[in-house]
Amino acid sequence: MSPTHDYLQYQFRPDLQVLVGRWLRQPTDDELHAGYYHLLDAADACGARLWLIDGRRRAHANQQNTGWMMDEFMPQLPQRLGGAVFMAYLFMPTHLYELEHDATVPPLTYFDGRQYHVQRFTEELNAMQWLQACAAAQGQP
Repeated sequence: MSPTHDYLQYQFRPDLQVLVGRWLRQPTDDELHAGYYHLLDAADACGARLWLIDGRRRAHANQQNTGWMMDEFMPQLPQRLGGAVFMAYLFMPTHLYELEHDATVPPLTYFDGRQYHVQRFTEELNAMQWLQACAAAQGQP
């Protein structure tokens, strides 16, 4: 499964049990929402609770959609996917800096005690290592 839209490409990596989504350009708000629902449908189809989201090709980090992500999208993930979900986000260093210094974006401690977890990275290897550590901690292969 490797569907491609002009703004998003995604595929499930069965060898790693990771759903990889790569934004191909800066999405509109509607494309961002649709893209995340495409990812959720793909994750549901293959049981993926480990996600790698590559936003490095985007012009900015879409902070204006933070409320939608936190209030609407992420809370439905654990129920739909049957357990805790781990999302490793890849950003360009400038975008990561913007996120970490934007008061409207919750700190990573926001996810403590929730059934969906987020970590932010600039290197794909570090992101994959974090996802594999999360899988091991959850007793996943």
